[in-house]
Amino acid sequence: MSPPPPSGPPPVRQHGDAPAGNYLDNFKNLLGPGMSDLTDMTKHYGPAFPYPKDSHMTPAELKKLVMASERIQTLIEKESGGDSKKRAELVSNVKAILDEIGLDESLPIIRTLGTILNFIFGRILSGMHVNETKLQQLKSKFGNQTVLYLPSHRSYGDFILMSYVSFCYNIAIPGIAAGMDFHSMAFMGSILRSTGAFYMRRTFGNDAIYWAVFKEYMRQLVRVFDNGVEFFVEGTRSRSNKALTPKIGLLSMALEPLFMGEIPDVLVVPVSVSYDRPLEEQLFVYELIGVPKPKESTKGLLKAMSILKENYGSIYFEFGEPISVKEYFGHELNRFQHAINPNHIQTLSKSELGMIQNLAFDVVHLQQQKIVLTTFHLISIYYNYKKYLGQSVTLPDLVEGLSNLLDIFKDLGAVTTIQKTGNPELDNHLIRTSVTEALAVHRNILQLTRDEVLTIAKSHHDFSQVDKRKLKGHNLSDVVMKLSLPIFTLQLYCNPCLHWLAQPALILLVVKHLSRSGLVRLDSLKQSIEELRNLFAGEFVFHARRQQQDFDQALRHLVEVGLLERVVDDMAVRLSGNIDSEHIYLSLIGPFLCCYLQVTTVLINQFCNSTFKEKDYLSKVQEFVEQLLLGKEKNVHPYCLSLDSINLALHSLVGLDAISKSKENNAAIFTIDPIRIRSLNSTLRLYCDLLPFEYLTFQGAVTEAKL
Repeated sequence: MSPPPPSGPPPVRQHGDAPAGNYLDNFKNLLGPGMSDLTDMTKHYGPAFPYPKDSHMTPAELKKLVMASERIQTLIEKESGGDSKKRAELVSNVKAILDEIGLDESLPIIRTLGTILNFIFGRILSGMHVNETKLQQLKSKFGNQTVLYLPSHRSYGDFILMSYVSFCYNIAIPGIAAGMDFHSMAFMGSILRSTGAFYMRRTFGNDAIYWAVFKEYMRQLVRVFDNGVEFFVEGTRSRSNKALTPKIGLLSMALEPLFMGEIPDVLVVPVSVSYDRPLEEQLFVYELIGVPKPKESTKGLLKAMSILKENYGSIYFEFGEPISVKEYFGHELNRFQHAINPNHIQTLSKSELGMIQNLAFDVVHLQQQKIVLTTFHLISIYYNYKKYLGQSVTLPDLVEGLSNLLDIFKDLGAVTTIQKTGNPELDNHLIRTSVTEALAVHRNILQLTRDEVLTIAKSHHDFSQVDKRKLKGHNLSDVVMKLSLPIFTLQLYCNPCLHWLAQPALILLVVKHLSRSGLVRLDSLKQSIEELRNLFAGEFVFHARRQQQDFDQALRHLVEVGLLERVVDDMAVRLSGNIDSEHIYLSLIGPFLCCYLQVTTVLINQFCNSTFKEKDYLSKVQEFVEQLLLGKEKNVHPYCLSLDSINLALHSLVGLDAISKSKENNAAIFTIDPIRIRSLNSTLRLYCDLLPFEYLTFQGAVTEAKL
């Protein structure tokens, strides 16, 4: 039985409902002329509070409230057992934890940091675009409920941007959940705390005291702190530039007061932050291939100031349609069940956690709907697709190709930085100009030759400083790393488009397979698509509740753009024969199909009769992919080396019961089901063999990149 549709998410623009006019007209460039009144950090600051109280709760008062709460006092009494000395130690411990966690507010520090940001943004960005229309609509809804800001997370800059934009538009800067990585940074840790950051440990382990204190701190933030709260529902930055499966730990804590009847409602605001070029571009690529992330430090931050010499294009900041959680949950929100016992001894039920998980997935979906696709995203798609076919890309080809891609994304309802006017000559000029500007920002990845042929830029990666003993996967050879890094970097800009194109691409792939026996009936197509969605649920953040809706929208799109035809009273489909457009979609999912194929091959060849640990698995898969690349084998792509995808494949197979997971000496141990893995391997090989192109070969990439 299909899961019920969402009971209460706000209406969102559906596929095919392109925005009226130019959607980006709603955005204002804070770095543009005439915006100094907003960005002046010395201006009068009288912020609008999302949930105004009779008096503002100071950070010190917030700590006292947590300390005096029934949850903490009961815990102290229980743990001390009446021993006054132990009680004093526990009280001291709780206060220390609160000092570690607690946010602070300092307007002088906020103004100083904002002034520094104005300088940095002016040096490295061409635009800081904020959807002012949506922001004003959000402010009009302030007043009656706690506000949770839930931004997408693609860069460390996300932490600062929300505070910067809030100050510019006279909105109270929210309390921002930050990892302990920042806490340990000399000087910067306290500065971020003074601008609203509160710190949390990545794992709580068995520390019941810390767990209780943090949970109570979050509860009081939601109940009494009128600034609002900000955290990342994805949990961590996406190194791959794709959406991540949401984590509901913080969201559950934040919504617990609503379930317990302590507050009337919560307003959840999805926030989409889009980057022309993320500041951590090279760092992410290194991490994906296995080079450990350097520890955050003030010294490292100062070293990173070399970014002032670079051009990072524009940033787009979008406040999505706010969600009233009370309305979203509707009749499912039953607060009476928590009315019998004191709140501090109760926990959320399994069904309530399921409701929160549904909300989290919808938030991630709404974030992705409003991610702005830049010109370079489109260039990356087109270049990849052409190179997979072994064809060169000239500037005129690129302009025409981007024009076709714009039509595809317009039909899907995506927001793009280029909006066609309908005048072919003017559109050609707009696209050509935008391409020139985009390639100037991304000259480290792609460049035009004197003959106006697009080519991979010469690699300047230096691996002499990489300690290969610390690599998370296999000790890859320098030549394979040099091959892979520019292609990885390019893939980072293809990945955001997967939100729109992954589902249509999977449908095309399945239709190509099933159509060998004639027409493809929709019931057979849905069954095969469900299997692929389950396999790639973590990779493309597919959620079971959206399965039918996603299928219908993708099918409509493929028919609309002329790739499929509906036949036999609309109960079957067939390919229309538009081969070139087919390739665009299939080139995007090809690297992931090939990666999962090679993962299952390694599991069969290496771990069929033994248990294994995650590190050994990661290393063996990368080693096998390296051999395939060096041997110029088929069904392999440099992005198959991505530890992100290799890891997601492992957890997907655990979720499908093709791999069992247990613990031994506190370490995760995995065992494969050979029959299930072989079956998946055969299916993936079949689909990979249907991909109608050869991937960029090892030799071809080396030649083009002039390595």
